[in-house]
Amino acid sequence: MSDKVHKRFCAMMLFSRMRLSGLTAALLFPALLAGCADQKQPTQFAPLRYDNLSQINLNVNTLTLVDNTATHPVAGDIGYKSPTPPVQALRQMVQDRLAAKGGITSANSAQFVIDRASILHEPGGTLQGQIDVHLDILNPDGSKTAHTEAHATQSLHPDPTEDTESQANLYNVTKGMMDSINTELDTQVHRALGKWLVDAGGMPVDGAIQAQPLTSDGSPAPATTGAGAAATQEALSPVSAAKTGQATSPVTVPENAPVVAPSTDAATQSTTSSTEAKPAAASKTQDSEPNAIFPAGEDDDSSSSSSSTKATSPKPGYLKLPSQPQ
Repeated sequence: MSDKVHKRFCAMMLFSRMRLSGLTAALLFPALLAGCADQKQPTQFAPLRYDNLSQINLNVNTLTLVDNTATHPVAGDIGYKSPTPPVQALRQMVQDRLAAKGGITSANSAQFVIDRASILHEPGGTLQGQIDVHLDILNPDGSKTAHTEAHATQSLHPDPTEDTESQANLYNVTKGMMDSINTELDTQVHRALGKWLVDAGGMPVDGAIQAQPLTSDGSPAPATTGAGAAATQEALSPVSAAKTGQATSPVTVPENAPVVAPSTDAATQSTTSSTEAKPAAASKTQDSEPNAIFPAGEDDDSSSSSSSTKATSPKPGYLKLPSQPQ
């Protein structure tokens, strides 16, 4: 039965009782109020867990929790009376949501600090809850390199006929504060510590800080993939390869193939030199074979400065006529 329906039912009962004598009504009125108040108080409370929310993974090697409420208690705090005290709920939140995923590759550590987690019974029957926490990223020497904090408050004005410090009221204040602190912590961590966030496998996300390998001289190593290096090597022309000292494989060109002139001057000179060298190579190849006209070959006179060659007749009896049929 809802609270409104329940209150309406109780009011109807009260007004019906008021029709009785004054003495009877005076005796029943306190009992009816107490009965209505006792019936709406729950006796069981669900545990406060937060493993259903997104996890906050930090690029650090360790994560510690510090509870300052033990050394700096708040006067008048009644949070310990709650079925789940605020400090206990915060510890559960850290266990369910925060994790150190940097491993041994990260030299930094994280520290989650509970500065305040209290519920006060204010004058006038108001319950006032407050949570203050902060999260620090620390260097290996303990100095602070990054920081964020989150705050949440919750107020409750119970029915005057109810017990203000009942477990149900304290539980509702704690739950409301924890819902707010979870949302606020998400916002502040992504705003101030976004570079320290990683995924569940420890891989950086959203530009998170990560390690970069260095060369022997201390400068960052270039990020060149094997495919990119191969593509660059294939793009080198023979002329460029010669300038860089790289060896290139010879290109075989058929003797009767047409010659296409390249666009660069260096390639044109290389093609011209190859074309001029071919007749000389062909001549040497032909000289190594017998010549039917000049079997003895050409007479090379090394002492003569003339560029003309001397031809000699074949020796007597070398040429023979084909045999005549008889």
